[in-house]
Amino acid sequence: MEFCVEFSNLNIKVSSIYDYTYNFCKEYLSDKSPDFEVATTEEKISKEIEVSDFNPPRGYAESICIYREIAEKIPEFNRCVFHGAVVEYDGSGYIFTAPSGTGKTTHIMLWKKYLGEKCCVVNGDKPILNIEKNGVTAFATPYAGKEGMQNHSSAPVKGICLIKRGKENRIERVSAGKYLTEIIPQVYMPKSPAAAIKTLEMLDDLLKIVPLYVLYCDISEKAFKTSFEALTKGN
Repeated sequence: MEFCVEFSNLNIKVSSIYDYTYNFCKEYLSDKSPDFEVATTEEKISKEIEVSDFNPPRGYAESICIYREIAEKIPEFNRCVFHGAVVEYDGSGYIFTAPSGTGKTTHIMLWKKYLGEKCCVVNGDKPILNIEKNGVTAFATPYAGKEGMQNHSSAPVKGICLIKRGKENRIERVSAGKYLTEIIPQVYMPKSPAAAIKTLEMLDDLLKIVPLYVLYCDISEKAFKTSFEALTKGN
């Protein structure tokens, strides 16, 4: 099966073996000429299933392989896949990132709870970032975590917040250099040496352009107020 999707203003021709990826990406289908093409193999799908924690169906595993192939190619277009949840408020995007299970989804749900329709989730897990010298834009994709939170939109990124669990709620703006070992694992790093170098260059630009914060928090209203006031006033 062949079809085209549009992610982060890039048109991508996908060749899939199973129909899961087509159905998964229906909201992003495009009839424009592709900027590049991706495909996977039964061997790669089998390997994906082997390393998975829950023995996924082959169609689901193929969709993961396809996104990985996309992530390998987009550095050429000044883009990368970032592990984080992006919320948009008043025209600005804020990324909450942390190792899986730390609480980024819980925290963005606090933003939704207390801001309601004033806030939307651009992507809840793996947005694509377009990193240029004059700014960074986060784009939705259907690859949005098990909750599937995304709204097929984009937002200029005005802050990155590294979440840590804490008994008290506090936030501080920090030097990116001190937290590189925690930020680098949140960026998909391509296998190609050239693409990996390009990704590291983009990460350097990202951290020069966008302020980085560390948030220690629980799951209370105060946790929301702590991050909201610091990030929005930071603009």
